[in-house]
Formats: sequence, C-alpha cells, structure tokens
Amino acid sequence: MGHLITPSQSPRPERFDRGSALSSPGPISSASSFSSTTRRDKWAQVFELALRSVVHITTNVHVNFDTHMAGQSTATGFVVDADLGIILTNRHVMTCAPATHFARFENAESIRVMPWYYDPVFDFAFFRYNPADLKTAVPEAIRLVPEKATEGLEIRVISCDSGEPISVSSGTIADTKRRPACAHCCFDYHEFNTFYCVAAAGTRGGSSGAPVLDIEGDAVALNVGGIDKTQQSLFRPLHRVVKSLEKLRQGVIPARGTLQTMFQFVSNEHLAKMGLPLADIQLLYPQFVATKGMIKVDCMVPGSPANRHLCVGDIIFAANSSPVTDFESLLDVLDCAVGRSVSLSLFRDKMLMTVSVPVTDLYSITPSKLLRIGAGCPGINASLIFCDVSYVTAITIQAPRAGVTVCSTNTLFSSAGISRGSIITRINGKPIGDLDGFIETITGLGSSTGIMIEYVVWNAPNSPKIAVVPPIPDFYTFELMQQRAQSGYWSTISIDSKSSAKSTSPQLCAIPVTLRPSHSQFQQMHTSIVHITYHSMASVGSVVSCFCKGYGYIASKKHGIIVCDRSTVPSHTGSISVTIANTVVIDAWVEYIDPLSCYVYLRYNPSKITEDAIEEAPVYQAGSLLQVGDDIAFITPANGDMPIISQTQIEVRTLLPLHDLDPNHEQLLNIEALLPKERPNHISQSFICDMQGNLRAMWVVHAKTGADREHERIVFGVDVQQTVPVIERLKTKQPVRPRSLNVEFAKLSLVDACVYGLSNQRAAEFSRAVPYSRSVYVVRRAPGADSSDHGLQVNDVVLKANGRWVDGVSHLAAFYDESPVELLVCRGGKEITLTPSLFRVYSERTKKMVHWAGMCIEPFNGMNHKQRKWPSEGVCIGNTGDGSPASHIYGPQLITHINERPIKNMGDLVVAIENIKTEKEPFLDRLLSDQVGISDVLPGALVKLKMISKTGVVHDAIIETDDLYYPPSCLELVDNDASGWVWKSL
Repeated sequence: MGHLITPSQSPRPERFDRGSALSSPGPISSASSFSSTTRRDKWAQVFELALRSVVHITTNVHVNFDTHMAGQSTATGFVVDADLGIILTNRHVMTCAPATHFARFENAESIRVMPWYYDPVFDFAFFRYNPADLKTAVPEAIRLVPEKATEGLEIRVISCDSGEPISVSSGTIADTKRRPACAHCCFDYHEFNTFYCVAAAGTRGGSSGAPVLDIEGDAVALNVGGIDKTQQSLFRPLHRVVKSLEKLRQGVIPARGTLQTMFQFVSNEHLAKMGLPLADIQLLYPQFVATKGMIKVDCMVPGSPANRHLCVGDIIFAANSSPVTDFESLLDVLDCAVGRSVSLSLFRDKMLMTVSVPVTDLYSITPSKLLRIGAGCPGINASLIFCDVSYVTAITIQAPRAGVTVCSTNTLFSSAGISRGSIITRINGKPIGDLDGFIETITGLGSSTGIMIEYVVWNAPNSPKIAVVPPIPDFYTFELMQQRAQSGYWSTISIDSKSSAKSTSPQLCAIPVTLRPSHSQFQQMHTSIVHITYHSMASVGSVVSCFCKGYGYIASKKHGIIVCDRSTVPSHTGSISVTIANTVVIDAWVEYIDPLSCYVYLRYNPSKITEDAIEEAPVYQAGSLLQVGDDIAFITPANGDMPIISQTQIEVRTLLPLHDLDPNHEQLLNIEALLPKERPNHISQSFICDMQGNLRAMWVVHAKTGADREHERIVFGVDVQQTVPVIERLKTKQPVRPRSLNVEFAKLSLVDACVYGLSNQRAAEFSRAVPYSRSVYVVRRAPGADSSDHGLQVNDVVLKANGRWVDGVSHLAAFYDESPVELLVCRGGKEITLTPSLFRVYSERTKKMVHWAGMCIEPFNGMNHKQRKWPSEGVCIGNTGDGSPASHIYGPQLITHINERPIKNMGDLVVAIENIKTEKEPFLDRLLSDQVGISDVLPGALVKLKMISKTGVVHDAIIETDDLYYPPSCLELVDNDASGWVWKSL
C-alpha cells in the first residue's frame, strides 16, 4: 500500500471535554460519577454527541471488483478524530472497489470523503475528510474503548438505519465470543478469525458502521450486521481497530501477517474429548486457566505454505512461545513476523509438537488492481472485469491462489457459461498465474479466432470446466485500473492489445445436410437457413437481451442479404456472426431494421463463401397470403443437423394483440399473426412453407412488456411477402424509408361492421371479392392521426386501398414507394375517399453512442415519437450505470437541454460535453504521481439536464459528473462492415 504521509494536526476547539479521539484516554469514568443525573439524561447526552459525530455515508461503487458489486448503498460511520478528519466505518461499506463516497453530517451538510484504509480481512475501514470543508457542522470525536465491551453492558446503536437521518437501537451485550458464520458456499465478502459481540438490538440495513455506545458515550464496538429472521445484531470488537488507527496516525501502514488459514475457537469440553492434556498446557501457560477454549485449524488455502506444515484439526496453544488464548493473541504474533517464520506449538493426533510456518504479508495477496475489457462505461454490464484471486476468495471457496477471478462478465463470456465468481486457470492451454500473466496472454491473442478457457466456478473449485468464447472484438479497449496507496482513488491506464490484422482468407465452402427423398421439396429452403449469434456492444434502450441467438434465411446470396427477426438481432449496435451448415462462420452487420415489422436485414460479404455453399430461400411472391385451413410445413432447424419437418394447417389468422403502447421497447403495430393447429416449441424459431417448398412465413419470437414491466415472450408466424420490397431496395442499395398511416387497426367482423354503418350491399360485395374472409379492419387508435378530413379517424372502417379490397392488414401497415395512397372508408354510415398524409418512419443505423457520467446516450430518430409523446429532436438515454452519477435516471428518456443549451442531435451533445470544463488532466497527473490528498477535488461539474420521460413529462435533473471514473467517450461507426466500430475519447 506504500507509505502514508502523517497528517498535519491543527488545533480545534472542543465543545465538550471528551478527551482524545483515540482509546487509551486515561481513566474511564464510572457510572457513579453521574449520580446527580438520571439515566435518561445520561443517554440524552450520548444522543446529543452522536448527532454531531455520526454521519450518513453514501457509497457509489463503479465496477465489480473481487467480491464487491457495482451499485449504490447507504450506511453509517462516525468521527473518531475531528482534528484530522477521520471516520470509522465497515470495510463492506467502503468496499475495496473503485468507488466514490459522500458523508452527510449534521444539518444535512454533505461532503466527499476519501477512502484512507481498509483491513484486508476484517470488517473495518477509515475515511478521511478535510475539516475545513465543513461550513456548519462541528463534529465531535467518539472515543474507542474496546475494554468496556463486556457481557451485560447496556448499549445504544446510533445509526442511519434503513436510510433514516438518525436512528437509535437499544440492547444489552449478551455474548462477546460469538463466532461469525463462515459458509464455504458463497462468493461474497465476509470476515473470519474473529469474535463478535452480540445483542438483540434489531439493527437493519443502513446501520452498518454505526458506533455501539455505552452510557458514557464511548464506542465499545462497531456494528457490522445482523442475523436473518432474528433481532440479533453483530458487533465487531475494537481492539484491532484501535491498533490500526494508532499506526495510521503515525503515517505507517499497520503490519498484517497471515498463515492463509481459517481458524475456529473450540471449547474446553470439546478439547477434552479430543484428548488434549489441558492441565499440562495450563502449567506451561497459566493464561489458559481463565479461558474457555483454544484455536483449531479449520481450513487452509490450497497450495499455501501453511498447507505443507499444518493439518486440519490442529490445536494451536502457543506462537513464538506466547500463549494463543484467542484470535487476537495469534494475530498479534503474526503481524510481528511478516516475511519470517513463526514457531507454533500445537496438539495433533494426541501429541504435542512444534512446527515452523512462514508468515505471508496479507497485503501482498490482497488485489489492488483490475483489468477492464469492453466498450462501455462502468456499471452498464458491458465490460469484462478480472482481478487476482484474493485471499478471502481462495480460502472461502477452497481454491488455490492461481489464475484470475472473473468479477464481471458480458455476453462474450456469459454466453459460454462463464459467470461472475469463476476463476480462469488456463487460456488456450497456457497456465494463468496472476493478473499480469493474464494480461500478457489475453492482449496477445488477436481477434481472428475464438478463445479456449479453462476455469472453475466458486461452488465447484475442484471440477475444471472448458469453454470456447468468441474472439474479443477490435473495438474493445483494455484498461488497467490500480488503487493508489496515497489517496485510495483508482487510476486508469490504457493497454495496447496486439490484435492481429484480419487475413484475406480463401472462399469457404459449407456442405449442408441432404434431406430425405420425401422432403426433397424443402431442400432449397433448408440450405438457405443460417444460425445467427448476436453480442451487443452496449446496453441501449431497445435491447432486451445482451446476448441473442436464432435463425435467419439467405434472401440474396449475390448481394449478401440475410433476413431474421428482432429477437435474434435487436439492435444495430452489436457484433454478429453467422454460421452456415454448422461448419462455416462469417461476420455480418445490420443493414436495416424495419420499424414497422418484426424483420431485420443483415449484410455479409458474399465473396467469403462459394456460391454452391448456400441457396436463396424460395420466397413465395404470387401475391395471395396464407389463409385459415391452408396446408403448411414447419421446418425447425437443428443446429445444422437434419431439421424437424412437421405438417399442419393454419388455424388462426389474427391481428397481434397488443396492450397499451410501451415506449421502452420497439413497437409492433398492425402485425397479423399466423397460428397453426400444431405449433412448434414455444422458444424455437421455425420457417413456414407451403407443401411445394416455398417460404410463406417465419415463426418469430417477440418480447412485449406487460403491466408488471416484465418482458413476456410471445411467438407467432408472420408473412414474408412484406420483406420483398425491402430486399429489392437493398439489392440496389437504395434507402429504405417506409411510410405509415400511423394508426392502429383492429379486426372487425362484417356483422359488427354493419353496426359501424357499413351497408349490406358493401358487405355482400366484400364477401364475393374476398371469399376466404368475413372480416374488415377498423381504426382502433390514431395517436398521430391527421385532424383534417383527409386523415383517418378512430372507428373508420377501411374497405379498399388503392382500389384493392383490404383482405390483410399488411396492405395498410407500410408503404415503401412514394406514390400517394387512396383509401375507401366507411365513416358514420357514409363512404368517403381519403388521401391521408403518410408518416415517414426512419430506421437509420446507429452510428454513434456516447458514454458520459454513466449514461449511454444514443441518437433519437423520431421512431414512434408521437406515441412516446416526444418531440422529433433530442438524444435518448438508453441506460445508466449502477453507482454512476446518473444512476437515479432511468431510461429511456429524451435529453432536450444541457445547462439550458438546446440539444437536437449527437453533434450538439458532443459540443455541450466539451464545453463543460473540468480539471481532469492535472488531477490525473497528480494521481499517477501519488500527490492527491484530501484537499483535492475530483474532476467533475454540476450539470443541469432537461429531459422528457417516456410518458411525456418534462422535468429537470442535476448530476455531478465524474471524469475520473466516467470520462466522456463515444463508440463511433467509421466503416459499414462488421469491424467498423472505433472507441474514442471526447
């Protein structure tokens, strides 16, 4: 951790004579000294002191690190030195991850505090603040007196319980030797090799780090947590806290030695059953006469030095000839023997013996740096994060301290089954010793091939697994973040990856499976089916899943066009790989996402594949749509093997039922769904063909949002004829700009249509012209309708479009040419001819995403803006990072102004960000040279955002940017192929 500079002391007037801010305060006053006052008055004085000394701590963790996760939390701390500005709290409150912290003093005065020191194992930590930063608050130091924590002591816990400004819990210490629960089945931080005090104080979340006070106002313990489903609260003794604080005030890092061993405290009764000669030991060490037990070896880190000298079950009663009566007495000896060996006297197999065990520096096996690989700002789950295997992790899950811990995953790893808490031990067969070795290996792999990873999971450390993950994309950045010992902040350094240039590989040939003779008419369709894998680059507003996979079909092998649905490729911003016949993998990219249908159109380089390797799908283009009763065949792919082909009939043809419009997800208006009698698996994607082998529809998956805001997946068939005009435009590279009536239709029977005013004569004409249907279409909702007589209105029954009877809603859903549309409608019993204004719907490819202050901001192209009640200009917040300055803002929201400056597009956003001046560069230079202290202010600025919520409500928000952990940057498309994304700093 380096050397701490001794803080300069300045005189500060004390409002009450409380003695020094540390223990060893001199004689402790007895309760009889308060005989002239009542107990209520005494506790009132304690409460008055606590109001000035206890602080509310807000922690914003920016990235996952070791066992800590990104997010925001609130807890408690208290001042133990008002002159130097030192606050005591829990380690799990500060966390060891990159984070920023704020302390709220009395009168709601809030300042930023600096992480100063946390113990590598035990649950206590110290913050520093500059006393001069306080304008109104005058905190008083609370004394630390660990000797007063005795059974039967009446206490008060003064905290910010459950986020309240102040809360008081009372209780009586019932036990001072309570052992912590150390389960070996979770990947989470916990402390061990210590005792707890316990009392039925009933503290809850937010009270962590609170002082446990006696009637004299002294802190006798530190609140750390509670026991589930009980009123029991657990308090940490302060002996080690006091020793550490004494060293820190001297400018010295407290020495911390370890045997990499977890111990248990065993009672004398149990020791007697084991045959321990307790009487003989008491003669050698009289201190054991008054003790209730001894220390036993519970487990060790596999491969550690202690693993070669100690055995599980060893009873340790002396270290370097000093009696070991409890955890603290053993730890004191180890702290004085760092880098040397300690002589342990122990009892093993009914024999007394002495062994010499090396003592490891605990700081050397505590991670202080991480590697972040990704293309997103912290907290948005778009990055891979790795660190060294910590001592706490290794001993908890009983794994060797070799390899790297996966702190956070994105879709590259999670899709292969590698989750948070996994430990990577090999890459492409090469052993990984630590983070430095991992960095050297991972940065030299390049981006042309996949990566074979050997790893173990935290709940099965002795069962190695192997996974193959996709190659790391070229636009991913490699950043090394390291904690600076002087300030506790983290610096970030970019690492150059040795990505290999893409080679011009020869044409690839795939040989598809040959179908049985009875299914030969489906061979062309089967050969056109490809498997698609999508990995999102960053979380954006319309993306439900960051990793998607599914099937599509080749629409044009000459022009390299593939058609799939939105559940397979939900966004422009992602890397896409296409597998042909389960043998050949090529890259692809999004060419067009149809905003008015379920379909997405991909492009690939056709020169990469031989012409005989694939076939175009035989799309039916005769004009008529599938109707109820038509015979069809389902072709369900099976990962390149023999597909499943089943025959059935169309049972239902109906409009897709939609609830109220939800602007948090892409809208599907006027989609007519096909439902067969016998349906395939509800999650499988299939292709619907007629009995001649022609493709007629695609069985798609769509995620809609219900009333509980949860995404529900529904499946149905959709006609593919609507893809034909789009494909023709893409072949000639013409822009696709569909127009819409911007209304929602509902299906109406002819009987009900007569109630709407349709004449019997017109109903008879429709029945003769459309013999397979007895339904027409009525306007159900018109959120963006033309208010003039030329526009559609609610309850209008549409009969003809451009002189053709409307027998399907696809005739009304989208118009891809520029010619006007003439509609024959029935309105209020009268037939009128309309030429409505069409709403131009754009679906331009996203070419830039900005990450700023924890927000992922993307262009807004006006899609469904009338349903969203948004204007047509602005930029959209897709997502915000956990623990970021913008974590209180939930997407999607439209930013219209920044600091009163109008924001119409991404260019305006970049200019506005560049105009916000911060002292970023000078601060980073001082940080790297370890010259940052408590008086330094993190680079950032207060920014006012004017936004519009998804329900159309205009509101303001104030954020404080953080250029240390959230520097502004952007992901920009510089080339239209699969590798055209580049990460840039702003």
